Amino acid sequence: MGRDQNVSIPRCVNLDWLEVYAMEDNNLYPMNAEYFRSKGYWVTERDYGTRVYAEMFTIQDDHGNAWIEVRRNPMSGSSEFTGLSELSCHLRLVNRACYSNQPIRDLAEFMVRHGYIFQRIFRLDLCYDFLTFDSKDRPDKFLRRYTEKKYSKVNQCKVRVIGDDGWSAFDWESVSWGSPTSMVGTKMYNKTKELQATGNKKPWIVQAWIESKLVSDPLNLPDVWRIEFSIHSSARNWVVIEDNSGKHEKKRAIPHNLELYDGRDRLWQRFQDLAFHYFHFKYVERVEKLNSDGTRDLKRKDLCRDKVLFKWDANHEFYKLDQVAKEGQVKRDDEILRRHLTRYRDSHSDNDVRKACGAILANLDREQLRLYHPGKNDVDIEAIRLKLATSTDWSYQHVVEVAEEIRKLIIEKEIW
Repeated sequence: MGRDQNVSIPRCVNLDWLEVYAMEDNNLYPMNAEYFRSKGYWVTERDYGTRVYAEMFTIQDDHGNAWIEVRRNPMSGSSEFTGLSELSCHLRLVNRACYSNQPIRDLAEFMVRHGYIFQRIFRLDLCYDFLTFDSKDRPDKFLRRYTEKKYSKVNQCKVRVIGDDGWSAFDWESVSWGSPTSMVGTKMYNKTKELQATGNKKPWIVQAWIESKLVSDPLNLPDVWRIEFSIHSSARNWVVIEDNSGKHEKKRAIPHNLELYDGRDRLWQRFQDLAFHYFHFKYVERVEKLNSDGTRDLKRKDLCRDKVLFKWDANHEFYKLDQVAKEGQVKRDDEILRRHLTRYRDSHSDNDVRKACGAILANLDREQLRLYHPGKNDVDIEAIRLKLATSTDWSYQHVVEVAEEIRKLIIEKEIW
């Protein structure tokens, strides 16, 4: 994939979905629709919840537009939702809000203002809209050549194609790669046709095209194509995989958090990272040597030429996402920590410490447990306090004191 020291190409890159998993402030619980009405917000409640949460409502912005969707009050009676506490909730920016100038900052400020405790990004869709690739390839012709096996994709072999069966050739409108359980889903499709098919109900997307100088006439839209990466909750870290000279290297992992997507410059950086790994194609080539029947064998994929589509920013370091362990893949560190917590619960001289260890063991699933690993630069004291506050009837001051003692045990590895 090419690099250019003097690239000046208008980029239309945006978020199309932003949803986080969070915890409500224990002192403000329950943060339901009435809570936000009491704070001066207009709130629209849905008569029914979701499969996971009993309550769902949408908060409006200052102009009366839908802004943030809140799902809360988990269905704790089902074992399917083990790991959720009564404070668990999901916050999602509605689609229109994702196309604002600073969607990450808007959501983060809302969470800070109301004391939400961020846990992780549950789903984030990052999209890039364009007319032609930087290589001047037309998207429709590129897809046709791809389906004719002129090119082959390096990652994500599961593929689904949607289009029309024309008389002379297929007319492909959408291709997606990755399985439903993939950490990252990849999709390329004709966004203009999708908008027209749904009655152009998202004018803010066309507005984004105009502002980025991708189109000039909203009444006469060209075929704008979109590459979209959907990142799911199993994503944990970004890890450097290649520096700006093309040399592979390893560096400290960067936590997958909202700050990485704050601003369009960072969105374009993340798009480059994702496309470098998940939108990487090779020419399908054959070896020179003839077989006895006159045919040639296919070359190994890693020996084939790259199909260059983008001109990456100069001096860009490429990162890839690192996945959390899947359900059932037990990490040895998790089990060691559980074992030591169990030992302290059963034998520590301080009854409150024993009770605190029991509360943590009873309420943490493996993913939450990683917050306590001493390999991190800082042990999440807020997460410890939250678990104790929701599992005991102690006073706030007593929760703070015991949580600090547990934190010190973990840091000093006495409980590790």
